[in-house]
Amino acid sequence: MSDTSHARAVEGTGRKRQPLHRTVADELRRRLLEGRLLSGAKLPALRELADEFNVSTMTIRQALRLLEREGHVSRIPAVGAFVRSTSSAATDRQPVTIAFVVVDLTGEFDVGLARGIEDACQKRGWGVQIFDDKSDSELESRNLERLLTCGVRGAIVLPVSCDANVESLFRLKLANFPLVLVDRAVPGLRVDLVESDHEKGAHLLTSHLIEAGHERILMVADWMDLSSIADRVRGYERALLESGIEPRRDWKVWLQHDAVVRGVEQGRRWQAGCEAALPALKTAKLPVAVFAQCDVIAWGVLEACRELKLRVPEDVSIVCFDDSSVVTALTPHLTTAAQRTNEIGHRAVALLERRLQHGSYTDLPAEHVLVDVDLIQRESVAVVDDPTP
Repeated sequence: MSDTSHARAVEGTGRKRQPLHRTVADELRRRLLEGRLLSGAKLPALRELADEFNVSTMTIRQALRLLEREGHVSRIPAVGAFVRSTSSAATDRQPVTIAFVVVDLTGEFDVGLARGIEDACQKRGWGVQIFDDKSDSELESRNLERLLTCGVRGAIVLPVSCDANVESLFRLKLANFPLVLVDRAVPGLRVDLVESDHEKGAHLLTSHLIEAGHERILMVADWMDLSSIADRVRGYERALLESGIEPRRDWKVWLQHDAVVRGVEQGRRWQAGCEAALPALKTAKLPVAVFAQCDVIAWGVLEACRELKLRVPEDVSIVCFDDSSVVTALTPHLTTAAQRTNEIGHRAVALLERRLQHGSYTDLPAEHVLVDVDLIQRESVAVVDDPTP
């Protein structure tokens, strides 16, 4: 069948003939408005569309350019064309399902976020698909690639790292796929972000130790390229400087990557924190305080204290981020900065809903929402009456 005869078949009898690319664009537009082409979905390749409509690939390119000018599709060179989000009534009538791409569902923070997101979606009548990356950046890459073809309308993403899958995240934005990040930012990617006020939390914890009389405060943290960790380091250092205490380089104790991997494989996630803290505590002048980046690292610090027969909190005071079951299962119970995971989940869904209704990254600027943290004081901090310099 020639291009001309196929155009006649698509248009139907009795209709005024029009250029072939407009006929193809009309058919693709109709599929989109009927919900047969979901927002964010990738269109078939040029050759495949050309074969379906029995036209040339040049005709398909002209049709896609027309749809792009109308705001129906976005084209990415060397990648393909994607259906743009739309707020039309036809699309809004489709059931809304979103995705939550999460680092590791064995972690209490991740589970807390999932519950908050699910609760917010239930109130809207939405569905949620969970994509568990299992802390594997390669699996995360595959999960991100699936978002454009699995029928979800948008996604909330807790990235494994800030640089592992930047290209995949940028590709989603270029396809105008509604996207909200939680907990950590990706440099250069201007999309909606909801996270705890990490800097404030670290400042609160460090200031609490200073108010208790501590002047030697170690920070034990995972050496990862995460914006959340960088913010916590900044809050820790700011609290010290505001109190006239000069942060020392040897006070920052970093976990070794191989120790982290080994600990996960052996089911001893606290092991890396213990190995990092041991040499620092052996040489520390007592009493000393430790700000642990997270609950699992604090567990490792406590294990190091037990191995060295140091008393907590008399010899070593410990505080940490994350008010999980770990910090109340340990003895003594640990002072923490608790993250409001439920609120983070609700705020992320609200931003995603806003993005779905608007459907454009060009006209709607990205929002950055900071959620407050709560200082919960327990028995792991001792008051130092007369600290020794």
